[in-house]
Amino acid sequence: MADKQQVLSLLQGNRLHEAKTLCTALCARNRNDPESWFLLAGIHAQLGAMEEVIRCCRRVIALDPGNTAARYNLGVALQARSRSEEAAESYRKVLEVEPDNVLAQANLGLVLRGLGSPEEAMQHCRRALQRQPDLIEAHNTLGLLFKDTTRTDQAITCFQRAIALRPQYAEAHYNLGLCHQALGSFKEAEACFRNAIHWRPRYAEAHGRLARALASMGKLEEAVLSYQHLVGITPDSAEAHRDLGVLLASLCKWDDAISHFRRAIQLKSDFADAYGDLGNALLDQSPDPKHVAEAVECFQHALFHKPDVPDVQLRLAIGLADVGRYQEAEANYRRVLVLKPDNPLAKAGLANVLEHRGEFDASYALVKPLVDAGTDNIYVALSYASLAGRFDCRVQAVALLEGILQGQLNDKQQVHAHFMLGKLYDELQQYSKAFEHYRQGNILEAKEFDEQENQGNFGMLIAAFASERVHHRPRASNRSKLPVFIVGMPRSGTTLVEQILSSHPLVHGAGELTDINDIVFSLQSELSASNPYPQCVDDLNRRNIDLIAQKYLDRLGRLARDAVRVTDKMPHNFISVGMIDMLFPAARIIHCVRDPIDTCLSIYFQHFNYLFNTNHPYVHDLGDLAKYYRQYRRLMAHWKTVLRVPMMEVQYEHLVENQEAVTRSLIEFCELDWDDRCLRFHETGRFVKTVSYDQVRRPLYRKSVARWKHYEPFIGPLIAALQDLDGRQD
Repeated sequence: MADKQQVLSLLQGNRLHEAKTLCTALCARNRNDPESWFLLAGIHAQLGAMEEVIRCCRRVIALDPGNTAARYNLGVALQARSRSEEAAESYRKVLEVEPDNVLAQANLGLVLRGLGSPEEAMQHCRRALQRQPDLIEAHNTLGLLFKDTTRTDQAITCFQRAIALRPQYAEAHYNLGLCHQALGSFKEAEACFRNAIHWRPRYAEAHGRLARALASMGKLEEAVLSYQHLVGITPDSAEAHRDLGVLLASLCKWDDAISHFRRAIQLKSDFADAYGDLGNALLDQSPDPKHVAEAVECFQHALFHKPDVPDVQLRLAIGLADVGRYQEAEANYRRVLVLKPDNPLAKAGLANVLEHRGEFDASYALVKPLVDAGTDNIYVALSYASLAGRFDCRVQAVALLEGILQGQLNDKQQVHAHFMLGKLYDELQQYSKAFEHYRQGNILEAKEFDEQENQGNFGMLIAAFASERVHHRPRASNRSKLPVFIVGMPRSGTTLVEQILSSHPLVHGAGELTDINDIVFSLQSELSASNPYPQCVDDLNRRNIDLIAQKYLDRLGRLARDAVRVTDKMPHNFISVGMIDMLFPAARIIHCVRDPIDTCLSIYFQHFNYLFNTNHPYVHDLGDLAKYYRQYRRLMAHWKTVLRVPMMEVQYEHLVENQEAVTRSLIEFCELDWDDRCLRFHETGRFVKTVSYDQVRRPLYRKSVARWKHYEPFIGPLIAALQDLDGRQD
């Protein structure tokens, strides 16, 4: 007896662990004393050791089968351990002896709810409330049962009653919020979730639901704060990170969104939805090929863990098309159409792939029925419009796009529409309308262009590659003639030249490779240099140069094992000609030039961000274009004074006028034997992933020569800025 008193005394002093030690010893001495075991069960309950509570209560019941208090506590412990069927059995046995035990009735109701027996659960909750109308937990459980069975008004009444009885009852506030949220009453739901959090600040579920309610009301920044609180409370919750990432992505806060999606995947490696969300964020963030390539991998992971999700399959197809993997893109578009045969985005995407491959009739057959049915899908309309010239339906395409443009489009979609309408009106010779649409598209995409910074960057290149410095630096030891670099301003004929060369059986057209740009921007870290490029070029030695060059040559070899020449037609590699000269002494550089005004106007008229990579802020303003163009001319003039690698200049206008002569010169410059197929470049079936993909599927034409004269009334400042320059760069 004295020992039990000591245990109780320790409990009164909140000395739980000492009480447990003493009571355990007591039970060991008095193994058949149910009171000692019951006391020990209570201590374990206060310590949260539910398995020990279960063990002790079972011992009490074995010694004293009629002990309903032990059976009730056993039910509570089993319920806490989610052993619902055993808990229900324990509560039923209590009620067999004590049918008026309202706590057992209420708890049994809650357990039966989890076991999927709502009507029986309601009966027990109602019996408990008949006997004790102010039993708060029973009101809450009955409310949950009404909510589960979509009797929301009755559920609200129950939760309100529970709150009236106990204003600080956080769970009832939360449940009431769920009801309002289900009814679309987000303002009321917000208030309820805030009340729940007020009474229980670390109530994770309430923070999550509050964030959703705020997002539903358009209070996105507040919703972000709520999700951030949730992540702070549950930092290891993959779902919380994913939910926050989704909201941040909707605000175009791409870096933060991507960070949370990555964390979600770290926490849950098979989280298909997070892989899909990460892929979407990477794809939507920018058309950078690295982002798109990673997005493709994410979509593939998502489909591995959750196969045949049409939306993910569609985004995978879009990403594959963006990186030029058209055959795989086609297969995935077709897979989407198996899963969702009427998906307009899949049909539009597949039509684009077929058009790029030159299968114009098949492409048209996909989108024409949708147009005839009155589509308002912008991407279907764009696919149809891109085919309009071949099927004599420009007027219909204009009407369709003008109508869709009046609807609800986001900025990105409006840009697509404006640039396509500009192209159609140009082909219809309605030049004022064409120019206005091009102007609107560029306004929507405009980025800040720093003229002084740009001029300074070109100046640094010229200084870093001054003649006296260039000739004292080491060069790579390789003498590979594999690489052929096609450079120049965009829209100067680089795609046409590559298409001509790649029509030769010994030449592989690799398209716009980013490797040289990657080499330049990683050079400082590769060398652990104190200065960035181009100043760090002085830190290069023969060994560094050989390693860098060989890595690139290996890449070209993998792209085309049987080719003797591989073309890299990234136009802006003109910036890195000095580096190319150091890395590939036996390479060839082809510099494409075109009338300056035609070049700048064509850039202005081209939506570079539609499926193609660009990050050049000068392209959206004619004044900025003129300034950038003059710096380009300044740099190319410098390269001619210091360059040791052979460089050929190809004038676009001369190529159009004298196709065979210029083509023969190109083939000879690349030290190849003549092949007549180079004159029939438009017949090749290779995919072309540049904005000029359609033009190189046609024979040469003159309509792009002196095109600027159609727009003379609208481009006075551009003409004035470039009128002293001719097309040649002597």
